[in-house]
Amino acid sequence: MPKGIRPTMDKIREAIFNVLGTKVKGASVLDLFAGGGSFGIEAISRGALSAVLSDKHISSTKTIKKNLSLLEDMDAGKASVITKDAMGAIKSLHNRSKKFDIVFLDPPYHKGWVRKCLKYISIYDILSHSGWIIAEHSKKDKIFIEEEPLKLMRQLKYSDTIISIYNRGEQDD
Repeated sequence: MPKGIRPTMDKIREAIFNVLGTKVKGASVLDLFAGGGSFGIEAISRGALSAVLSDKHISSTKTIKKNLSLLEDMDAGKASVITKDAMGAIKSLHNRSKKFDIVFLDPPYHKGWVRKCLKYISIYDILSHSGWIIAEHSKKDKIFIEEEPLKLMRQLKYSDTIISIYNRGEQDD
């Protein structure tokens, strides 16, 4: 993991994948603020069809590429890495007509990034019709504003960390 990165705790990542369940298999995944790439890489290992891992820090994207090199060639080929900030990545992916079934956001806490990303994802329409957004944030972050067409479906609480789960308003199954 690159220096200065706060990785998602294993128990939280496991809980997220338990909630997503079979939605991961065959999904197109976007991991913004990817850090070392653990979410995107785990999604691939659980059957995701593809994953885009994005981070603005070159040290992070180098680490992601190194971590991907440890995967079998077939799995590593399912991932692509972008060195851009989250807003730039969202715009770029929109310009390439990319849509994602699952978007994972794990930005630095207390900076308003989740709220900004939800707005950009809505504006640039990169979420598939039945897509899900998983946002990790501090319980002190005030992000519980819904950006049409996104709806807050569920929250998981772990001490100071909250996982907010959004989709396009469909019922959680």
